[in-house]
Amino acid sequence: MSENDFSHIELDNGNVEDLTASGKSKATVEGVDMNADDWVEQAAKKVNAAEGKDYVKLDRGILTVDQLNNFLNSMPMELTYADDNNQFIYYNNMVPYDDMLAPRWPKQAGDPMSAVHPARAVKHVAQVINGLRTGEKASFQMPVPGNGPDRYIIHNYIGMHDKDGDYAGVNEQVLDIMPEIKWYLAKTGQKLVPDPDAVTGASVKGGPADTATAASGAEPEPAPKPDTSTGASDAAPAPKPEPKPEPKPDTSTGASEG
Repeated sequence: MSENDFSHIELDNGNVEDLTASGKSKATVEGVDMNADDWVEQAAKKVNAAEGKDYVKLDRGILTVDQLNNFLNSMPMELTYADDNNQFIYYNNMVPYDDMLAPRWPKQAGDPMSAVHPARAVKHVAQVINGLRTGEKASFQMPVPGNGPDRYIIHNYIGMHDKDGDYAGVNEQVLDIMPEIKWYLAKTGQKLVPDPDAVTGASVKGGPADTATAASGAEPEPAPKPDTSTGASDAAPAPKPEPKPEPKPDTSTGASEG
């Protein structure tokens, strides 16, 4: 593989991943440039996608598109969807870019995975995706480097499958679990204490990249499109100056000090 050839990434197990999304998913929208900043708008027009007050029938429910957006945007985590063709097709637009744990730009939706990660990270991205694609792993969980006593951000990568059991892509979930930990400690009266036998600190080894990754594998630049999005990159998201506000009550306890 040449330095910039992300269409044929050879892995240690002999498998190959194509992060350029040059193939086709069952749901790929053809005839639209996946790198276009307005891919979402162009693709929606191309397929006459439901929107607004249009209804969508789901497995066990019927929601309008507006209701579905409200539901997904209220999730206590950042969600991203990369399809089985390694195209980044969705993220829940729950908070502004500057407040995201793993920042993404709206114009990145539709990009191939090769366009949203730094070159140094693509093999780790491919390793994680291939592990989920082949069923070697059902999921990966990775903390970001730089986690501390006031935040513990993790990236969960879950392999998705359709009703026939065929691989359907990656569900990435990014969340800070510290508010839940503090809430639990406050409610139970317990506290965290150091483990002298622990082999790692705030950033534990979590997978092949030995780091968390994310949709924000590297701090983005205004232009061209930044090295961010979904997948599993070995580059750490830019640290936030302040953690996101903790919505739950009673989370200011000192029980988390240890």
